[in-house]
Amino acid sequence: MPRPKSLVVTMEITTAGRAHDCRYNKKHRLEKGIQRLTVREDGDEHHYCLPCGKTFLVQGVERLKSLLAEIETLAR
Repeated sequence: MPRPKSLVVTMEITTAGRAHDCRYNKKHRLEKGIQRLTVREDGDEHHYCLPCGKTFLVQGVERLKSLLAEIETLAR
């Protein structure tokens, strides 16, 4: 039996090695040494400031909860 597919991309909190802009909002500057959310997708790393990262995570959790509830309803 194949291993179940993970729907969650690889994410971790990392430290910026140099100053750069948040990938989502260019007005958010990530200074060297600041904590950021790093998302690995299709072999690339995308870096986001923590406020943008938190927004993504909250929206993702809500979407997953909604889909899970729909599946539970349909599976009955």
